[in-house]
Amino acid sequence: MARKLRIPSRYYRSLPIDQTGYETEMLELDADRTAFVGMHCWNIGMPDGPEIDVNYCVGMGFPQALAEAARIVNEKIRPAMDAARAANVLVAHVESATIAAKHPEAQQYLDPPPLPSAMPPRAEVVPGYRASIVARSHGLNYATQSPYARMDRAEVVMPLPGEPFVYETTQFGRALRFHGIENLIYSGFATDMCILRAPGGVEPMAPYGYRIFLMRDATVGVELPDTFDERIATRWGIAYFEAHYGNTITCEDFINACEEIR
Repeated sequence: MARKLRIPSRYYRSLPIDQTGYETEMLELDADRTAFVGMHCWNIGMPDGPEIDVNYCVGMGFPQALAEAARIVNEKIRPAMDAARAANVLVAHVESATIAAKHPEAQQYLDPPPLPSAMPPRAEVVPGYRASIVARSHGLNYATQSPYARMDRAEVVMPLPGEPFVYETTQFGRALRFHGIENLIYSGFATDMCILRAPGGVEPMAPYGYRIFLMRDATVGVELPDTFDERIATRWGIAYFEAHYGNTITCEDFINACEEIR
């Protein structure tokens, strides 16, 4: 008999377009075909990571969002991982290529090396303009000189042996097929950016046909100092997901569902 995770959820009803609104739905997910995903849980500003440098806008960007991400990692994502592990629900980890390069265990399930491209290098219409904007946004030479260059996955949510640890979309797909996974419950960062569009995130994985869910209180967007109090980026990212990709759940409801099947 299949073990079922019973989790209250919600989504945004888009149709008819003159009668939109939120709907609730009880999920019943096969626990053995479900993975809890921690995405881009970086350690900038955390005890095991590089200190925040105010001369660079990297990671979650600004101090408020950096602090909120650290709180979520400790108070939401780690407890959800513990609950999943205790219930024998797969825990998977999606990271950036720069972090994955530091971990041999993140090199499994990779694609074959690509063939040399026949396309010529793309010429810039306005040489140097994009580089100047990146330097203005993130800091000069941020990729090599800022906390970004020294960051890693937060120690508190490091993968355990045997848990998928990936950084590419097709690599993630291979790992999930190996484990027989159909349902993905995302947590991590950032709601409005990497969760949606980075390799292994929601939009790249959706065409493969997975059922995709988001733990809405285990994520935060890249909030500017003047959007943080209202969580504008976070709320937009969650609403966009609920309208286009799937249902959202809460950390507490996921933990309760895991405890029920232990």
